[in-house]
Amino acid sequence: MQDYDDEPVQRPRWLGWVIIIGMILVVLGLLNLGARMIIGTSSDQAAAQTVAAVAEHNPALMGGKTLIDGSDCMRCHGVERKFVGPGLVEIAERYKDRADAQTYLAQKIREGSVGEWGRTIMPRHPQVTEAQSLEMAQWIMALAGSKAP
Repeated sequence: MQDYDDEPVQRPRWLGWVIIIGMILVVLGLLNLGARMIIGTSSDQAAAQTVAAVAEHNPALMGGKTLIDGSDCMRCHGVERKFVGPGLVEIAERYKDRADAQTYLAQKIREGSVGEWGRTIMPRHPQVTEAQSLEMAQWIMALAGSKAP
C-alpha cells in the first residue's frame, strides 16, 4: 500500500493566474479611488469659492448656510457637485426665474418631494421650522449665478 501524504497536491496553473489578475484589479481600483479623491478636492475648493462669493455679497444669508451645514442636507447635496440629489447651485439655477422660488423650496425642504429631479426621493424634514426652511431657501437661491469658474 502506498502513502500519498508525502506528495504535494498539484493545483491547476490557471488558478494562480486568476489570483494574480484579481490582485491587479484590486490595486487598479484603489488607484482609481485615490485619483477621484484628489480630483474631488479641487471641486471642493471651487465650492468653497462659490460660498465665499455669496458670503461676500450677502453676509446676512449666511445663517441659512449654517442651518444647512447643521442639518443632513449635505449628505445628499453638494454645493456644486451632485451626490444623491442635485447640487445646490443647480437647484438655484433651475428655480431662479420663478417668483415664489424661496417659499416653494422652503416647502420642499419641510415636506420633501418625489420626481422633481428624476427618480430621486427627497425625504421630508418636519423638524425644520418654517422660518428655518425659508432662511435655507434664501441662501440656496443666492447661489444662482455665483458658480465659480
